[in-house]
Amino acid sequence: MGVGEASATQLAKDIPEIAERVSCDAVCRVIQHAEEFYVLDAALEFDLFERLKQPTSAHELAKIIGTDPKLTEKMCGVLVAMGLLRKRGHLYENSGLANAYLVEASPYCQKNLLRLERSMIKDRWTRFLEALRHGFVKVERNGYSAREFTLAMAESALRGELQRTVEALQQLEDMKRARKLLDLGGGHGLYAIVLAKVFPDLHAYVLDLPHVLEQVTREMVCRYEMGDRVHLIPADFTKEEIGSGYDVVFASHSLYGKSDQLLAILKKIHASLNNGGIFVSNHWYLDESRESPLRALLWELHLASFYFKGFDLFTLREFLWCLNKAGFVVEDMRDISHIDSPSKLVIARRL
Repeated sequence: MGVGEASATQLAKDIPEIAERVSCDAVCRVIQHAEEFYVLDAALEFDLFERLKQPTSAHELAKIIGTDPKLTEKMCGVLVAMGLLRKRGHLYENSGLANAYLVEASPYCQKNLLRLERSMIKDRWTRFLEALRHGFVKVERNGYSAREFTLAMAESALRGELQRTVEALQQLEDMKRARKLLDLGGGHGLYAIVLAKVFPDLHAYVLDLPHVLEQVTREMVCRYEMGDRVHLIPADFTKEEIGSGYDVVFASHSLYGKSDQLLAILKKIHASLNNGGIFVSNHWYLDESRESPLRALLWELHLASFYFKGFDLFTLREFLWCLNKAGFVVEDMRDISHIDSPSKLVIARRL
């Protein structure tokens, strides 16, 4: 055996047999997804998908958006591999995915939501080391307004959670009998609007801060021509009364960041319901180990690092305990989770 052969044999013996037993794929995916984010971020910054509704060459696109032609072509190639563009000959155009979610004219456009999420990554997560060292970094919401935030939440709901929620509520006899519903912290008002459309005898009331109602909710109600049965209540539900005589109170992602007030808010909801009325909660919950789901853990870490020092997202058991203490009896739970939103519906009754 030659020297080279001996060295190779020894090297083979020294390499630990780990590759087949423990895959590094998950780590590799994290890095690749980060790179893909920055490519998508650049494409959105240059409004690329609005410009590629019609087939266009990379050279022509570069002239339009003022970028380097060679790098623009390479970026388009990456976007093809990501499933966001198609290439026909030397021309690029949007894929069906991009036309559905990344173009303004689409009813499912996600551009406000993506702008918010891009800001979260570039303005907040890039300061995570600082937050980790000091326990908290206060980051102002620069770059987007309350209107843009609320529109982003509307886009998030429209990509599936709104539809899954309404489908679940359509099965409830209580919803079929209900005449008065409160959408607590309802923001964009889409849940109230769609439920009022589905249940023609229902009057829905959206309660949120005055500027949210004026900047977004009223516009949504007018857009869907539901002003006769969707009503607006300007109020801060943590400090003010929320009304009474409701058959249903619905709260979707509006109770986070209020851990010290949660029981008091639930008691207020209980008091606002008619006897036998139901409270429907649509929120994310951590499991009892506080180690999943990952989407909720990342969001909790983000809020605790940059918005609410010491913030803890409640577990399902903690939330159910608060409901019980507030006087509710939990009757049902529905898992409506998806990769982007690990949500559960909790349905509780005032007896």
